[in-house]
Amino acid sequence: MGRLEVPLNHKGILQAKRIAKIISRLKIDAVYTSPLKRALQTAKIVARGIKVPLTIDPQLTEVNFGRWEGRHFERLVHDKAYHRYMKSPLTTKVPGGETMSDVQKRGLAALRLASRDYPQGRLLLVTHGDVIRAILCHYLRLPLAQFRRLWIDNGSLTALEVSSPWPVCTFINYVPDITGVSYQAYAGLDPTQPK
Repeated sequence: MGRLEVPLNHKGILQAKRIAKIISRLKIDAVYTSPLKRALQTAKIVARGIKVPLTIDPQLTEVNFGRWEGRHFERLVHDKAYHRYMKSPLTTKVPGGETMSDVQKRGLAALRLASRDYPQGRLLLVTHGDVIRAILCHYLRLPLAQFRRLWIDNGSLTALEVSSPWPVCTFINYVPDITGVSYQAYAGLDPTQPK
């Protein structure tokens, strides 16, 4: 979990290459990416095939999980702060980290900045699941508290058309190899119930 500098493993590299094949047909004007190693590697694999500018934007980075960085959900089930965060992620700050409201604000700021650079452009933002879900909630007019209802797999594509007065989501969590789709969002944990 979090901002640890974890490089792509073999599976991640294959996922990025599959996505790159699809992206190559989409006439992308620019790529913006999180600075984290796994996102940057993905962005470079994709950008290499389409020869467009690549910009690193720290606002696209993963959620700051503070003292929970690098820990798995299973190890947090006895932490009362974790249960408070799971019940109220918009207002409860992760110890030493940020709220989901913070994540949404910076994700939207990154998207708006990229859109200013390319007002009529088709952009690819390489970022992380919670950032994508927070942005989607805004444009789909879903309460941010419902962000967990949207699932984003690693190596997936989500498309938004935001330049018109009515933003449109054309697909969410597209995975070229359907066998790669997650089926256990929280590995059987009920994150709202103390153990």
